Parts: sequence; structure tokens; C-alpha cells
Amino acid sequence: MVKYKNSIKLFLLFCASIISTDAFSETIVDASDSRIEMLAESNSMKPGDGLLVGFKFTLNPGWHTYWENPGDAGEGASIKWNLPNDVKASEILWPGPERIPVEPLMTFGYENEVVLLTKIYTSETTTIPVTLNARVSWYTCKEICIPQEAEVSIPINLGNKTSSTSKDLLEQTLEQIPEQFNGIYRVRKLDDSYVLQGELENMDQYDSMYFFPKYYGLTNYTENQFYEINKDSFSLQIKASEIEIENKSFEGVVAVNKNEEITFIEIDYPLVTKDTSQEFNILTLIVFAFLGGLILNVMPCVFPILSIKILRFVEQSRDSTYKTLQQGLLFSLGVIFSFLTIAALLIALKSGGESIGWGYQLQSPVVVSLLFYLFVVLGFIFMSNIVLGSGLARLSSISLNKSDSLESFLTGVLAVIVASPCTAPFMGSAIGFALLQPSFYSILIFLGLGIGFSLPYLILSAKPSLLSFLPKPGQWMETFKQFMAFPMWASALWLLWVLSSQVNNQEVIQVLLGALLITTGLWLIEKNNSERDWVRWLMRLPFLLLFIFSLWLIPTSYSDLDESKQDQLAYTPQLLKDLREKNSLVFLNFTADWCITCKVNEAVALKTSKVSKLIADKNITYMEADWTRKDPIISSTLEQYGRTGLPLYLLFPSKGDPLILPEILTEDILLSYLTEVH
Repeated sequence: MVKYKNSIKLFLLFCASIISTDAFSETIVDASDSRIEMLAESNSMKPGDGLLVGFKFTLNPGWHTYWENPGDAGEGASIKWNLPNDVKASEILWPGPERIPVEPLMTFGYENEVVLLTKIYTSETTTIPVTLNARVSWYTCKEICIPQEAEVSIPINLGNKTSSTSKDLLEQTLEQIPEQFNGIYRVRKLDDSYVLQGELENMDQYDSMYFFPKYYGLTNYTENQFYEINKDSFSLQIKASEIEIENKSFEGVVAVNKNEEITFIEIDYPLVTKDTSQEFNILTLIVFAFLGGLILNVMPCVFPILSIKILRFVEQSRDSTYKTLQQGLLFSLGVIFSFLTIAALLIALKSGGESIGWGYQLQSPVVVSLLFYLFVVLGFIFMSNIVLGSGLARLSSISLNKSDSLESFLTGVLAVIVASPCTAPFMGSAIGFALLQPSFYSILIFLGLGIGFSLPYLILSAKPSLLSFLPKPGQWMETFKQFMAFPMWASALWLLWVLSSQVNNQEVIQVLLGALLITTGLWLIEKNNSERDWVRWLMRLPFLLLFIFSLWLIPTSYSDLDESKQDQLAYTPQLLKDLREKNSLVFLNFTADWCITCKVNEAVALKTSKVSKLIADKNITYMEADWTRKDPIISSTLEQYGRTGLPLYLLFPSKGDPLILPEILTEDILLSYLTEVH
């Protein structure tokens, strides 16, 4: 069937090749079965101005011309410009097409009348007046296809832009150009079909939908498309083409019909990327997860907790090897249990349609505030001799007691909790891959993460002699424990900074007040030296009341951003599309205030003077996708590139697919990418 269709297409093109139309360079040219007219929104402009230009095709009754993807036969219009060197023209802006059946084929195009738009860009040095010259080629078809060609031109004078008689028509046509899909959507390949799923408001008000692919060989044009429309979501199943081609992306236009009024939306979903996480097998990703867990031990959020645990091993070395190993196993069990619990939670949320990943929890002001409280409290506990009676709080006491088993397990849980704000190298690729795969693979990858995280302590508990380089247990251990309070408080300050990107200053002060109340309650407990149990418990009542009140002070929703925080060019799909249409070089940085790896990369590479100068010299547009707050658009875009976490760096050349840069950047690595891109 495919060969049959291709043969028909070639035959039509052959028939067309024996017919031609010559024309002189004019604004309006009559051709066989059609007419072309060149239009401009203004007859005058100044150097540096942009100009909207259109080509109006008027077709005889029963005849049609083609869209950029003509379907099973035909060819879309093309424009060859003859312009001064400092005048540039954009690609053709195509209005949404319609289906035109030519049995047994299906074509995409226009009947009666269509206007194809371009945008003209001038520089400050452009000499005006200027004549815009173009050679336009197109096909008109009925039973046969006839190639048409005409040279058209329009003079532009020097002066202020004034509305021409064509301006209204051009602006109306501009409104018909498909806009980038700014909602949430995803594409999945299932057997011999593509399934497009997305979310749009008031979808239940629409009657039908159809997908027009932008390039030949992506879908089967003659097969029916099956759609399901709900209140705010849709699903569209499209038969894949039988032709074996390397699809770079699922790119095209979705036509949504509402009472015979059609809205066109443009989508572009990568099907094949250069992300290394897609190229590795599951075993490699488990190794990546293991390495990420191993490195996570030295991240600033985690190091103080684990340092105290090492001190426990130093003291336990006086006891039996069996007891020390037992405590190490229980600690590791707490770590692995926590990672598997997180995996199960993320898988459940993912199955429910949420776009989530590692660091997702830090998009919530509630979670950030609670973690801030936790780090403040841990710092206070490290600095004091307070014992609250729980396994977690016994971190303050180095000496062994009957609750050692519970303490070791809970310390493992606590270590994973305080690790949640941190992302180690290798983790992004591994977790991103995990959450896009079947649940079994996800569990394996998170298990690898947990084993890597706990392995050093399991080894130390089995061989305490490895700590022989440390002094014998003594007062230095208490001094070191107190010193570890300062990294805890440093992490708390960082979380407070993250919170300041989500809520206003007043709400930040509320959270600070909550931390003050909690530490006041802890201080009251520490100062209670009564030997009577009921007195000690009674003195904990003020702490409980202060703690409850501090929870009431936590903000539960985002506040408006300060203008001072909006100085970077913010990512939107439409803005990226506009820049790509101009063949601009674009560097897109997916970042967040809570992503430590992101901030380190920005400090050592992205924001250095050499990199900034090269970006400016090459006229690269730097854009940020800030995921500090929950943003479904950014979540969906990350998923398109096989990621569910940060960092992610995309470098778009003037043409072609984006380059995906490494998660860990240095100035030299970044400069090499920026130098070579063109």
C-alpha cells in the first residue's frame, strides 16, 4: 500500500513537471487556476523595524493548494527571497490546514483562499527604501496538479509605519496561526499507534479533534483518529505510519472543533533525544543510582547526621563486633526502607497523573518550612544536652542505651529525610529514568540508591577498625557533635532562602518566629533539672503548645513574586518557539532555588565572566525555567526530555535538535559547548 501511495505521488509530480507558469515581478500575478498577491502591513518603515508580509493565494472553485506537509501527494509552497544582506525573512507561518481527500489518498491543504505569512527583520543599518522580492512556487490541484511559479515584489518606503489596506487581513491571518501548546501534554508510542494525552480547560465544550503531522512519514493519514474528551483533559489515538523513518519528534498541529469553529494548537514532543539516560540499560542506571547514593553522603544536608553516626561507631567499637554490626544493619535497613517508601509514593503519584521527581517536595512551602524547623531543632540538639525521649532526639547522646536498636533504625530514616533537599551527581539521570519506567525498574533503581547511601556505614559497622585513625572516645566527640550544629543551621538558612522564593517576607518572618518558639520550648526542657518524672513531663507541655502554634504559622500557598526576582528571561513554550523561528541560539537552564547542584553549576560555570561574555558575543539567548515553585508546564517539558528532576541544560542551535549538556558543569565544559554551537 505504501509503495502504491508513493507511486501515485511521484506520478502526480511527473505530470506537474510538464506544465509551468511564467510571470513578471509584480505585486499581483495571475496564474493558472489561481492568483497570488503580495501584501505588507505597512508601506513604510524605519531601519531596525520588523514588518509582517503575506502572500495571498486565491484559488478557482474546486481547486486546492497544500500545507507544509501535503499528506499523501502534492507539495507545499516555497519562497525564495532576493533581499539585501541585512534584511532577513522568517520561515513561512502556516495557518491550520484542512483535510482534502483524494481517493484513495488523504492530503492536507487549503481551498478557495489562504494567506501565508512571513516576518521581515531589518537592522539599524538597512538602507530604506527597499524592495522586497520573492519567487514563489506552489501547486494547485483538482483532478491533476499544476505547478505554479511567480515573481512578486512590493516596495517599502522610508518613514513611520502606517497601516496599509492589507493590515487587517494580515492580522486576522496571524490570529489563525497555531500557537504553542501551553498546557500539559505527553505522547506515548503504544504498539502501532501514538497516544497524545493532555490537559486543557473546558475541553468538554469541544466536539472533535484531529492531529496534522508536520512531516511526512510520522502517521498514517488515511486511518481514522480516535479521541476521548473529558472536562479538562483529552486523549487522541493516531495510527503510526508504516514507513520506517527516524522520527525526531512528534510534531504537528491539533485541530480542536467547537461548533464548526476550529482552534489550532501546535505541539512538539521529542521522541528521540540525546540524553544519555535514555541510552543506558537498566544495570547501568542502577550503578548510577548506587554512585549517586554514595556521593549523597557528603552533601551538606546529610553530612552532620552521618558524622554523628560515625561517632556512635567509634564508641561502639568498645563493645562486641556483633552489636556494632547489628546497629549498622538496622541503620541501613532504615535508609533502604525510607528510599523504597519514597519510591512507592512517587510511583503512586506518577500513576495518578502527577509530574514529579526528586526535589518535588521542596516545591511546597509547607514541606520547606517543616524541613527548616527540623534543621533548626537538630542544630539545637547537637549543641545542647537535651534528651526528648525519642529515638531521633537521642542523637544528642553519644552513650549507649536500651533504645539503641530503635535509634539506629530511626537515624537511618532521619538521614534520608534530611537528604531530601540534596541531589547528588548521577541521581538526576537515574531517578528520571526510574520514574518513566515500569514500577519494577523504579524499585530497583531506588534500591540501588539506598544501598549506595548506606554502604559506607555498613562497612564501618562490620570493620570498626577502619576508624582507627580517629582518637579514642573522649571529650572531643562532644565538641565535634556541637560543631556539627553549624552546618545544620547553615542548611536551615538555605531552606529559608528557598522559602523566600515561594512566599512573601511577612510569611518568612512567621516561620522564623515559629523556629524561635520551638527552640524556646527546647530550652525550657533543657533547663528542667528536676529528678521527678512528672515534673519533667509537665515542663514539656509548654514545648508542645509552642510547637503546635509554630505549625499554625507555616504558609500553605505561594505568594506573588517580587519584581526583583523576575530579572531573568523566563521560559515559556511560546517564547522558545518564537526564538526558534528566528533561528536564534538559545540556552535553556532548568533550575530551582532548592537544587544545590544547579546553584553550584551556576556559580562555577554558568554565571562566570568568560561564559557570560561568550553568550553575549554569540548573541545566545539565555533563558531560565525556574522550578522552585510547582509548574506543570516545566514538569511536562522535563518529562519530554526524559527527566523528572534537576538540573537539565538544553542548548539549541540555530537549526536542528537541542544538545543536552552534562548534569555537572565546569567552565571549560560549558565553554566548549557554547563555542561549537552555531
